[in-house]
Amino acid sequence: MKDAAGKPLPYFGAPPAREPLRAWDVPALRGKRVILSRPFRFIYDVRAVSQIYEDAEGHSVIDVMTEEDYYRWMFTGVRPESQPYPVHLVWVDFRGSTYG
Repeated sequence: MKDAAGKPLPYFGAPPAREPLRAWDVPALRGKRVILSRPFRFIYDVRAVSQIYEDAEGHSVIDVMTEEDYYRWMFTGVRPESQPYPVHLVWVDFRGSTYG
């Protein structure tokens, strides 16, 4: 295999691209890297910290926090504040991950 410049790629070539999945379609969300859909952009570097649940108004949501807060929690054991986000606007990001 060769890259766009015609140079040979090592071993099996470039790894396949991973497509994000809708949060609805992933059974175990807690700890996974997610992408939040916003009106004018996507927000990356966020972690899911709960499974899907219904809030007080009956909306399906998932609790999220920044990756920085997530790793601080993992190291210190002190859980930072998380925020609920509508699950239909959450995608699971498989960049650099081994889950499939």
